[in-house]
Amino acid sequence: MNAFFVGIGGMGMSGLAKILHNSGFEVAGSDRNLDGEYCQRLIKMGVRIYSQDGEGPRKFMKEANLSAGDFKIVKSTAVEDHVPDIVTARELGLEQIMRSDLLAMMFNEKSGLAIGGTAGKTTTTGLVAWILKYGGKEPSCAVGGIIAGLDTNAFKGNGPNFIIEADESDGSIIKYRPWASVVTNISRDHKTLEELQNLFATFLNNTEKEGLRLVCGEDESARQLLNSCPHPVETYGFNSDCDHKAHEVKIDENSSSFTFEGINFTMKLPGEHNVLNALAAIIVSRHAGVALEDIAEALKAFPGMKRRFEKVGTTAGVTVIDDFAHNPVEIEAAIKTARKSSSRRFIVYQPHGYGPTSFTRDQLVDVFSNLEENEFLFLDEIFYGGGTVNRNISSEEIVRAVKQRFSNAWYMADREQLVEKISSEVRSGDMVLVMGARDINSICQKILDRIWQVKNQQIA
Repeated sequence: MNAFFVGIGGMGMSGLAKILHNSGFEVAGSDRNLDGEYCQRLIKMGVRIYSQDGEGPRKFMKEANLSAGDFKIVKSTAVEDHVPDIVTARELGLEQIMRSDLLAMMFNEKSGLAIGGTAGKTTTTGLVAWILKYGGKEPSCAVGGIIAGLDTNAFKGNGPNFIIEADESDGSIIKYRPWASVVTNISRDHKTLEELQNLFATFLNNTEKEGLRLVCGEDESARQLLNSCPHPVETYGFNSDCDHKAHEVKIDENSSSFTFEGINFTMKLPGEHNVLNALAAIIVSRHAGVALEDIAEALKAFPGMKRRFEKVGTTAGVTVIDDFAHNPVEIEAAIKTARKSSSRRFIVYQPHGYGPTSFTRDQLVDVFSNLEENEFLFLDEIFYGGGTVNRNISSEEIVRAVKQRFSNAWYMADREQLVEKISSEVRSGDMVLVMGARDINSICQKILDRIWQVKNQQIA
């Protein structure tokens, strides 16, 4: 399918554009930020990308010698009707489809492996894709993060399987018809628990009758799905009542290990949550025909996902970590992992949008209010992605609420001031944990550089 992507620089949009381009179709797109990483990756591949000024669709038609019926406009829920390229598409009579519908078309044509859940789905999807590719299955994949060893978030393979991260935030998860489905956990993020229960129940029910339905037995909300599906649902976890159990779990600051069905698995990912992610990936990969021994080799070689507790560097004994965590469950898991390998923690968080932040406000306050006395919290301002939103909440207000129960909390929207404060106060053995789904990670290297300067000035 020839396609023009409006907002092609997004993680999900760029991945599908790459797959179509590599499949031999005419692909182009537009974006507000042509200098973004994913736009630049696509441009290097030969994909045409235009400014989002309304002229892109016409230029694409002329340069690719296409008529109005030869391609479709692909957009996401973040693209509003008044965006100039959408206005042009209406004027030209171009067919418009949602990104999720395009992904569903690609996915449902294959033996699909879909990973869903409020948290952990990106890492689990990346693990499954890595294992199947390592095992010679040549899958296709679309995931919401960069697989470090492959340096991509999407690829097209000749094998029978398509692996995707199934997103529940916009309800599109019910469009997929998986051969294997996974629910890693369920917690408030973009929707209420009742809404999420209904979405994930439909997701499991849409799985092929003889397929695999797998939920995390450690998550009570996920376990409730066992009562919502007429077909068998299997569980994984640590408890004795789980169908698939990890034993002899060992976790240190840089890795984890465990045994499953008598085979030892080791990986470079720390944290109990990553053991659960790996266990789910093992079960799905075996369902896809990879032997456990081969899965163990692949897991040991897995380099991780970019921005998932990614070590940016260490200087003067201080480690800086970049993590994509942007909801309360993910934030709590990242902090819990950080505690295993640091004496003190300087925690930076950029809230992800006004709507999601307002929706999870109480949960965010609870997580941050339960920080320990050797931890220090800094909140950047809420990320604003454009459009009409109700700005009924602020990072400053969240910090005020947190300080009623935890005193080491500051609102600090001036990033230069933030870098300076942290760099001057950290000492050897500390960790700086930078969290958020948007551009807050741009300060990671700046913090490392400034720490080096400060420490060397003190020595001099």
